[in-house]
Amino acid sequence: MSTGFAGSRSMDERRRRRLASESSESLEDSNEDTVSQNIARTHRFAAGQFPLRTIIFPRRWKLSVYYLPVLFCFASLIAADLYRPELTRPESALAGYLSLKTSSLSHVLSGALLLVSGQLALLIAALRTLSLHDFSGRYRLWKWVASGLFLFALCTTTNLHQVWVDTVIELKLFDWGPHTQLLAWMVPTLILGSSVALMTYLELRGDRAGLNMTIIAVASYVACLTFQFTDNLIPGAAYHHLIGSGLLLFAHWCFFTSLLLHTHHLLYQSVDLPEKVPSRLTKFGGEYLRRRRIRRKAKRVAKALLRKKQQETARLEQEAAEQARLETESEEKQSSVKAPAKSKEIESAPAPEEVASVPEKPKAPEPAETKSQPPAAKTVSRKKSKPAQKNIRVDQSHDPEQLKGLSKRERRKLQKQWREAERQNAAGEDSDWS
Repeated sequence: MSTGFAGSRSMDERRRRRLASESSESLEDSNEDTVSQNIARTHRFAAGQFPLRTIIFPRRWKLSVYYLPVLFCFASLIAADLYRPELTRPESALAGYLSLKTSSLSHVLSGALLLVSGQLALLIAALRTLSLHDFSGRYRLWKWVASGLFLFALCTTTNLHQVWVDTVIELKLFDWGPHTQLLAWMVPTLILGSSVALMTYLELRGDRAGLNMTIIAVASYVACLTFQFTDNLIPGAAYHHLIGSGLLLFAHWCFFTSLLLHTHHLLYQSVDLPEKVPSRLTKFGGEYLRRRRIRRKAKRVAKALLRKKQQETARLEQEAAEQARLETESEEKQSSVKAPAKSKEIESAPAPEEVASVPEKPKAPEPAETKSQPPAAKTVSRKKSKPAQKNIRVDQSHDPEQLKGLSKRERRKLQKQWREAERQNAAGEDSDWS
């Protein structure tokens, strides 16, 4: 087994990887009894056989012994300041001690609570080091959270942030108008706090109760800061200090409760990083987007089917129109064929008269003259007359008005009939000459 682990960045990660590989190999090589013993030992190791087991109870509801008295203490401070005129005289020392404006009692209690919260963050970091699967060393985040809480407690009890503000104003590092005294410490706090809060959210995903309390704490801090910016816009100026102090103390209490619940989660459930589970908002958004995609696809399919149906209907109408057009053309052709046949029958009647009129052209005295001529002259004149008849168009003696209104085919047939009649007339003349 190789123990190099070139991808590891520290000795802790190498040790953790080696322990994970050794435990997996031992579980594979041992029998069922040994496996059950190792699993039980692992559970005891993960659950933590520490003195903390006697302090942090297995039942989560029993932790209310710790966080409910803190809540009652902060609520009593606000109630004492609210009813201070009725309980004490304005000139008494007790009245100044119970006032949230002048007394340091609330600052000391807030600093103590933040100090305990920082110690809980260090305890969480120690428990997270027991994880065999945290190869990236995410447990170091809690050390930064503890450092931030210790600094927050120091600023709350000693007003260290006011010293920083006065230094900024004296040196004129930046000038933000009337809010410079507030923004001088708020801007760096928000930059560091937002980055740490994001990583803390990723750590608390497996602990639903701790995550909810952390979200409430962050919302309370944001509400407190917003109130400090807009206190002049809210009516009831006499109670502004009570509202601001109440929001700040409630935020401290929520953050302490979230760390306490997360410590219980690590002790009795799992010290490993939680698996990434999609949030309810992501799940709802994914379902909404999926349904929207399905509806869009259904609309596209319906439009495609309607378009296809319209194209099919248009094609059928076009085919019907084409078929009707062909039928009308065939009917027109049949009617046009019948009409020329009737015209032929009508025009064939005067044809014999024209044929009979053709032999009447030669005059009566010509045969007499030909008889007086010798036979050689007859043959010569006959030979000269035949070529002259071939160069003459046979349809010149017919009326061209009869060809009007007829088709080309009918004209050709009629002209052919005329030529046949001319040939018959020519044949009759030849027989007469012979």
